[in-house]
Amino acid sequence: MLYAYGNHHSSSLIPPKHSSRTNQQLHRYSHEPISSNLLHRDIPPVLILLLFLFLIIIILSQILVVHTSRYGANFSSMQKVQEELKQMDESMEALLRNNVLPIEQWRLLFHIQTYLSRFENLFHSWTNLTNTSKSLKISNHKLKHRNYCSEEPRYLQGRFLNENSTFPNISLYEIETNYTNVRSGGQWSPSHCLARHRVAIIIPYRDRLEHLITLLYYLHPILQRQELDYKIFVSEQEGNGTYNKAVLMNAAFLYASSEYDFQCFVFHDVDLIPEDDRNMYSCPIFPRHMSVAVDEMNYKLTYEELIGGVLNIRTEHFLTVNGYSNLYWGWGAEDDDLYYRFKEVSIKIIRPPAVIARYRMLQHTKRVPSIWNKRAKLLYSAAKRYTWDGVSSVRYNLTSAIEYPLFTHLTIDVGSPPPGFS
Repeated sequence: MLYAYGNHHSSSLIPPKHSSRTNQQLHRYSHEPISSNLLHRDIPPVLILLLFLFLIIIILSQILVVHTSRYGANFSSMQKVQEELKQMDESMEALLRNNVLPIEQWRLLFHIQTYLSRFENLFHSWTNLTNTSKSLKISNHKLKHRNYCSEEPRYLQGRFLNENSTFPNISLYEIETNYTNVRSGGQWSPSHCLARHRVAIIIPYRDRLEHLITLLYYLHPILQRQELDYKIFVSEQEGNGTYNKAVLMNAAFLYASSEYDFQCFVFHDVDLIPEDDRNMYSCPIFPRHMSVAVDEMNYKLTYEELIGGVLNIRTEHFLTVNGYSNLYWGWGAEDDDLYYRFKEVSIKIIRPPAVIARYRMLQHTKRVPSIWNKRAKLLYSAAKRYTWDGVSSVRYNLTSAIEYPLFTHLTIDVGSPPPGFS
């Protein structure tokens, strides 16, 4: 075998057939590179590239098929939302160009109009009185002998409801017969002292008569035990169009301000029943979020920006932030928008302790909120928009204002949403 590896030896010593087979074996174990011609006989690079492209197209098409089968129904709606978002921008620009009065001028005009309206109401009341001079003497005599009510009301009971409490099945007529001390329109003030706070309760309302009856049943006694000079306004939207809670609250604020010199306003959801009368409805120094702990939310504040439910705000603070935005058509986010307005003008929110600021939520079918993309777009611009979008620019028609025994009922025509806001 050693002779087989030497090329200088005579070939006669090696049998031809054996030599050929040995050379083939040696060639197999040779370290010389394989000829590149063998590689060129494989798949060309261009064909490999086309193959990869073809595989990518197949994979993408399969992903698209799966995505379409799962979310295909949303494609058209997503496209519609994008178109509506563009229409929202156009509508907001149109509102901005719609000769909106600067906020400082509007506030001055607001004060002039409210003073004129109050004087007119006082004049009509004056002319309707019989024996005017005698009534004035009696009134002045009573006022001289009345002191201000105590800063800490003496008749509070503390917590009167808990998780296991049941609500009474009572009619509005039964409540009216029990609360005969309430004046027409839902107004009351203590007779033994002068109230320290003048409070307007505004309840935005739609199709919740049972809830309204339950709320009135509990709310009137609480406000009386707190010795407040108060009046309850129920602001209802006319018709079955798209709901606009903010317009209802702005409209009720303007109406109540024209009637009486209220120091603060409590915007109160109709389905929230207070559990503790130590949660004061009196006028606070800063805006007070009162519904801190709600049973529906496990008596916890779900997020810091939450100020919806029950909010108590002084008149001057409401005017400073221009009230609520009128652009939230549908359910949700108008309260969050108000929070960012407060933040923009550096007005802080205060809250009572959660052990006192407790509320029970009445059971009802939850309404579907408006599309989040629209709400997010509005919330993003809340701080920039407050000077021209709010109570100063609210558009509505007051269809009726009726004073019932326990509340004043306002019927508001809010109109139709602008393009992109429906």
